[in-house]
Amino acid sequence: MLADWSLPMRRSIPITPLTLLILAACVASSAQIKRDVFAYKVSPRAVISIRNQYGRITVTPSSVDRVMATVVHSDAVEILHQQNENRIELTTGSQVATGAKADNVDYQVLVPADSCVILSTAAGSLSAENLEGDLIFEGTTASVDARAIRNAHIHIKTLSGPITLRQISNGYVDVTTASGDVSLQEVSGPMVEVHSGTGRIKYLGDPGQGFYKLMTGTGNIDVAVPFAGLAHFKARSVKGKVDHQVLGPALAGIGQSNSLFHAASAAFELHSLRGNISVREAGK
Repeated sequence: MLADWSLPMRRSIPITPLTLLILAACVASSAQIKRDVFAYKVSPRAVISIRNQYGRITVTPSSVDRVMATVVHSDAVEILHQQNENRIELTTGSQVATGAKADNVDYQVLVPADSCVILSTAAGSLSAENLEGDLIFEGTTASVDARAIRNAHIHIKTLSGPITLRQISNGYVDVTTASGDVSLQEVSGPMVEVHSGTGRIKYLGDPGQGFYKLMTGTGNIDVAVPFAGLAHFKARSVKGKVDHQVLGPALAGIGQSNSLFHAASAAFELHSLRGNISVREAGK
């Protein structure tokens, strides 16, 4: 009888894919979530640099002369932070990509409105709102969203992440993306320049008195302004179509100078290699 009982005990139990999945989930869940808070007193026009790898970075204005950063991350990640005079640097360190949610590090940061803010992440999202200082965004697949920014230089560079700018006033804007779509809503300033390799570019709003240069390789360009007299337009697509509803059927030469627009305060240059270009009045 003892021999009979011992035989089953020696048998190896096969490890199924489901078993491996459960074990992996248990290991991932063992990482503890931490919440760190960093605070710094700064002078006017401070420089705030935040460099992440995976996750969100959100920056909003504070009402005092302090930088307050709340960082949520797993205990497998170390947050490096330092202050050098009027410059604050926060960096995600000791992070190994596993594809798990625990890789994400989320930053919620309050800064004085006049701060210069530098944000970088490979994947996730970058966002800033209600600020008046210069902004620099860098991402790979990360999305970029800037809203209600005034009197600032805005520099954005992504590989494929989509870019949205809303309510930007008196801004100098420079956007470069390999394949991301770019949406500009109520964006005005002396100089707005957008370059996309394959992405779509959309502009909607009152351009004010600025100069707008929108260029894409294979993507479409769609521009809508409140009424035609606001801007002078030059549009050219090498292999695509140009739809210039805003000019009317009599003005076929959209790339030509025309007296109707000599008094216009804004100017658009629109270029696409293979994409289509549409210029119209908003709502039409």
